[in-house]
Amino acid sequence: MQMPYLLSEISKPVGGAAVEWLTWLNSFKEIGCEPALLTWKGAKNIITKSVDFDIIESFKLNKGIPKIKFITYEFPLLFWAVKKYSPDYIVQECANRFSGILAIIAKLLRIPFIHRIASDMDVDGRIKYNISKFYLMFYYLGVRLADHISCQNKYQYEILKKKYPKKSISILYNPYKIKETINSKSNGKYIAWIGNFRYEKNLLALASVAKKLPQFQFKIVGTKLVDSDEDTNKGLAELKNLDNVEFLGHLNNNKIPGFLSNAYCLLNTSRLEGFTNTFLEAWAMGVPVITTKNVNPDNLITDFNLGIVADNYESLPEIIREFILSGRYEDYHEKCRNYIIKYHNPKYLAIQFLNDMKNSTKTSFN
Repeated sequence: MQMPYLLSEISKPVGGAAVEWLTWLNSFKEIGCEPALLTWKGAKNIITKSVDFDIIESFKLNKGIPKIKFITYEFPLLFWAVKKYSPDYIVQECANRFSGILAIIAKLLRIPFIHRIASDMDVDGRIKYNISKFYLMFYYLGVRLADHISCQNKYQYEILKKKYPKKSISILYNPYKIKETINSKSNGKYIAWIGNFRYEKNLLALASVAKKLPQFQFKIVGTKLVDSDEDTNKGLAELKNLDNVEFLGHLNNNKIPGFLSNAYCLLNTSRLEGFTNTFLEAWAMGVPVITTKNVNPDNLITDFNLGIVADNYESLPEIIREFILSGRYEDYHEKCRNYIIKYHNPKYLAIQFLNDMKNSTKTSFN
């Protein structure tokens, strides 16, 4: 639902899934598929960027009777949009009501339904704190009905395999297409932080780190969501009182590489993630990631030496101080870049994703 904004000139925050799927769609096209984006009515009117895939419009946003519109309005329009286009597969990411709605539509039209996991909290139960019980029921229905589930990391895979031992499930890292060039030496000037301001991102921890490192500049990219929580509000209030913190607001996706290229590191203070695209964006620019053990998908940061993983938030300030003053950040450029090229090649991953879908649905739909 957010991708049209990513493809427009409208300055509006979008989630990592939208960024991820723009890469997937372009990659599927590159390997000979005919991908399409199923979205809301009127999306074409705001899309200003050239795209190489179809745009399928369905229902209008903010129309229909509240609470029941997803059944009386959204469902039928999505059904007819899918039926008319007649795709070979329906792929959906993120935990929401559309997981269940599209899964039901897929079953009715006998089209394989593939669900892509967006975050660790979608599989370990924490998602129940983010959506209503009613919509949560539809999300879990979508997972149960999925012909194949694509995970971002081993943590997600292992949980789902225990719940659904007979279901087709695979692990596939997020794709990233490198377009930018980087200098051979670091342009480190500040500590970068990227994310929408919400509970999972732990802005209070970010504020605590910034307070203890007044000698370093912190630059924050992101915006506050409409429904903000108390934890986030406290973190923002503390950050705004610090002289070494600068808020840059929302940056269009094409400006993120330039922002990261001048950073010592990308700092992550999240309580949880799936496989955040910000890591890929940083590594593509040769910039290491500093995070906690809460966010180290499949131990990639430690195994491939792509940054530093702290045991806890309290140890982050000293780790960052030593990291910058010693000049260690300059040693990561080539390692980070090479990792992205080898393990996140969009064309290779799109071929693997397509094979996963084909293999998982041979029995049910042949």
